[in-house]
Formats: sequence, structure tokens, C-alpha cells
Amino acid sequence: MTAPIASGRFPLLGHLPQLAVKRVEFLQSVRSQGDIVRIFLGTRPVFVLNAPEAVHDVLLTQSRKFAKGLLFDVARPFIGNGIITSERDFHRRQRRALQPAFHRDSIAAFVGTMTDIAEEQVAAWRPGEVIAMDLVMRRMMTVMLVATLFSTERPDGAAAVAELGEQVAEHLTTVMRGVFVGTVLPAPIASSPALGHRKYLAAAAALGELADTAVRQARLDPTDRGDLLSIMFAGTPGNPQGMTDAEARDELLSLLMAGAETTSTTLSWALHELGRRPELTRRIRAECDALPEGALPGAATLPFTDRFLREVLRLHQPNWLLMRRALEPVRVCGVELPQGAELVYSAVTMHRDPAYYPDPLRFDPDRWLGRTEKDLPPGAYVPFALGNRKCIGDHFAMTEMLVVLRSIVSRWQPRPVEGHRVRPVVQALIRPDALPMRVSPWPADRTGPVSPECTTP
Repeated sequence: MTAPIASGRFPLLGHLPQLAVKRVEFLQSVRSQGDIVRIFLGTRPVFVLNAPEAVHDVLLTQSRKFAKGLLFDVARPFIGNGIITSERDFHRRQRRALQPAFHRDSIAAFVGTMTDIAEEQVAAWRPGEVIAMDLVMRRMMTVMLVATLFSTERPDGAAAVAELGEQVAEHLTTVMRGVFVGTVLPAPIASSPALGHRKYLAAAAALGELADTAVRQARLDPTDRGDLLSIMFAGTPGNPQGMTDAEARDELLSLLMAGAETTSTTLSWALHELGRRPELTRRIRAECDALPEGALPGAATLPFTDRFLREVLRLHQPNWLLMRRALEPVRVCGVELPQGAELVYSAVTMHRDPAYYPDPLRFDPDRWLGRTEKDLPPGAYVPFALGNRKCIGDHFAMTEMLVVLRSIVSRWQPRPVEGHRVRPVVQALIRPDALPMRVSPWPADRTGPVSPECTTP
């Protein structure tokens, strides 16, 4: 069986006009046309996986028959050959080397650093102040990630880590925009100066130089400080000498790209939902206030806040387009895919399928009470992907977000700025175009109602 071609194909341009204008809406529209559907980026065919079974088959069951694909080929010159872009044996070796940093015990050791950073930044806000939450979350998550990559106990200290985090945040968004442009457009067009190609390359070069400098400085101080750089330098059975400077640099860039931007975007959408629904803020605050001293944030200790974040990841999944490439002829859901076939799947459209999520555009954390992830078909909920390429930092990211939400709602009620409408911008990620929010302290009587000014729907 061959995959049908999606309707609306233009000569030479293929489906690029629809993808350029509608993007997520276009991918949503092709779901009704088959479990696997062909679209064309110009004259290049791409197979869109619409069925959970197809996604599960490609990401898990037959994962060894697939490489990362075009998106990651485009990303490699920008961020190197780290865990996001590397393939097969090298990827497995690097993932095994990094895995200790993402064990639950290691993440628990990072919670204190995460909390200190979140509390310091949130405490600096003033009652009634308008905070650009999307920008603040990006800076906060970058600084938080940098602090765990390059321990604040190193000689250059916390100030240098914060400065590095600020510099990294400036360049990440630009680089990710360049990766998106290079993926959806033919190379001659994507590399045009008119589309900012030189700006993307300059931002990538600046990120690379920052990572190179950090690795060189850390190499001069070989003390094991428990941060990610120390783990990278440590030998493993598969690599007794540890990572080279170039390998460590590429892994730093990959972790910054995957960790800072995706997590900060998810938090921005989380705050947007809290601003629209003050009752959720109250529930999260009550749960966080009841967290025993010394207890670690997690699904067991903050069950509603965890459900809230899982619903954010369902409805506002940042990664709207991911790719794979067939390494050999392969059959998926009865469809024959040739060697070299480029595949696309969208967690966003999967997460909005009414067959699995009744009233899918309704934001409802409590939908996860009646139906857990295990009750869904495999592949229907994939916020962190699946299989051997599942995000290595999924638990790390959830912990970060729980820490940040706890710090914010314990002090503040974030609410929308009157007259501002938040619009999604779909580029490399789906992010808010701007997210200004006014923060107000909780009433002195913590059991009392939220003030009327904070009940904006």
C-alpha cells in the first residue's frame, strides 16, 4: 500500500504554501486523509505519520531502521554532533555517558540549585509589576540549566554562570529559527541573506564560542563537582578517557538547545493558563504550601501540579514538528516506505485528537485523573518522544518546571494584562508572541478569596 498525497498540492511548490501560512492547522487537516499521508516540500516528498500506531512503530518498535532525518541534518551545523543530532553507535555511547546526570538521585541533588535561582529571581518582582514572562522564563531556565551544566562551585562562581546564561539565552532563539527555516525550505532559498541566514550562523558561532570557553575553563579545574561537565570528563567502560573537548562542547550545545528553549516555552504556556484560570493557581498554591519541608517536588508530592504540567504539554506541546529518515525499505501501518524516505510526526496534532482526548481544545488537568498515559494507545501522548531517542532530560525538565511554578505561585498571582491577546508563533517551537503578566501578592489572609482584580477570565 502506498500513502495518499495530501490534497492541495501546488506544482513545484508542493504543500509549502499551506505549511508556510497555517503550519499546525495544515498538519491537523491531513490527519483525516490517512494514517500516513504524503506531503511535498517543494518537490521533496515527506511522509506524515498521523496514527499513534505509526508513531509508536517508528519511534520504538522499528526504531533501528530509522535515523533522525532532515531536521537534525539541518541542526547539526548549528549545534554540532551532540545527543540531539548524533546517530547509532556514537549516540548510544554519548547517551550512556550522560545518563548518570539524569538519574533521579542526581536530579534530586540539583533541586537546591534550581530552587535558589527561581527564588532569587521571583523575589525581585514588585507588586503590580508587569513581567515579560516569556523572556523571564527563557532567562531563568537558561541560567538554571547552565548552573547544573557548569556548577556554581567552580572558581568562576555563580556570577559567571548567570552571565553565561544571559548570553546563551540571547542566541538560542535565533539559532532555532534558522534550523526551522533550513528544514522547511529548499537549501538555496533557506541560505538567502534575505531570510537572515548570516544572522543564524553568527548566533550559532557565538554559542559555540561560549561552549568552547566553558569547556576549556572547566578542563583547567578537573575537580569532580557533580555537574554535567564533570560527568562528561569522567571515563566510562565504553570510553575510558571521557569526552574530548569537542564532544563535550557539542553535548553542551545540545542540552542547552533542548533544555532551555523547550522548558521555558512550556512554562510560558503554563503561566498563560494560570492567568486565564485563577482557580488553578489557587489549587497549585495550596498544594505547594502543603509540601513538607525537605520533600522533593514530583508527581507523588505535587500530584495536581504534575497533572497541570502534563496538560500543558498536551495542549501546548512546543515541538510541533519532528522528523525521522528510513535507513532501509520498511513497512509501517501497511504502507511501504522506501529507503531514504523522510518522515514527519507532530505531537501537537496527536495530542489534540478527539478520539483520545474528548473536547481536545479544553484545558483540563483533571482529565488525567480518569485516564492516565497508560490508558492511551501507545504513541498517542509523546511530549518527550519514545524509545532510544526519548528525551534524556524528561524527569529533569519536569522537576525544573515544578520548582519554578512552586516559587511563583507561593508568592504571586500572575494575571493577564488587560487588552493584550496572546498569540501563538509557530517556528522551531510554538511559543507565545509575547506574554506580559501583572503579578500581585496573595492577600494577607491566605485562606481568603482572591481579590476581584485577579479574576480576569
